[in-house]
Amino acid sequence: MKFHPKRLLRSALFASLAAGAILAAVAVGLAPPRSAPSSFERRSTAQAWADLESNRPAGHLIRMVAYDPQTEPGLAIDRLERLGPPDQLYSFVASYEEMAGYTAKQALEKNGLSLREGQHVSAIIFPRRTELYPANARGLLQIIRAVEQEKGAAIRERFLDGANALTGAEVKKLQSTDDASYRVGDFRDLYPRYCELARRFNCGPAPYPASRFIGSLYHDWHPLGFSQIEPARDPCTLPAAQYCAFADWSTARAELLPRFGSRAFFTKNLEIATIPGRILIDFDQPDRQIIPYIGVTDE
Repeated sequence: MKFHPKRLLRSALFASLAAGAILAAVAVGLAPPRSAPSSFERRSTAQAWADLESNRPAGHLIRMVAYDPQTEPGLAIDRLERLGPPDQLYSFVASYEEMAGYTAKQALEKNGLSLREGQHVSAIIFPRRTELYPANARGLLQIIRAVEQEKGAAIRERFLDGANALTGAEVKKLQSTDDASYRVGDFRDLYPRYCELARRFNCGPAPYPASRFIGSLYHDWHPLGFSQIEPARDPCTLPAAQYCAFADWSTARAELLPRFGSRAFFTKNLEIATIPGRILIDFDQPDRQIIPYIGVTDE
């Protein structure tokens, strides 16, 4: 496992596979990950679900990319230039605090992804410094609007035109980006409408032009804003009423907690070299190596 606190400044650190302790060194201008204190505990699934309900702010974020070092060398951590592919405007990230203490493989699975034999995992851990959009149905519509406005005439078929156009009240509800505004209870009356639109965008029948500028929505994505671990079936095969069903959090928790992976967020597809406080890691044994404790708490 290699740590790259600065893009071209490599400090070798080694993880104790038994305890996950970090034995390492300091890089210029940035403290390295530290051994976890005895009181440190991984965030449980139940705790992460509670954070979903309350939309607890994420202090640090993590972006993980699985790759084959033989056939995909461009995805190695010292070759990546942005959080996502170059043409994306917004990319998916997760809460670092929900991943710390888990193996890289477990963390990847919490993000709805799988790991193939021989793959490594590139990981970027960084403090939240820019606008962050919880990736629920409301957050997705905000991102679609932002992309279609930014790209302008370059997007010939706009998703939010015609039958999908938002009313004045719906647009007004999308204006706020404070943490409370993403709690489903804050837009409970509009959730079915937002979710229906999110389903159309996600499920097709054909991709909309805006989708190429947004991190891919796979079958693990849930419109309440999280990744699912091995969902029972492709959600896009569900009727809209079932896809968007939400009675209350207690009911949702009972049904969805067994498949809950982690909260999902959108952030701008940042240039990695410009992210302050970033920590770059290559996990070459992701089924054994642990997402390290870096001595921070949620903000």
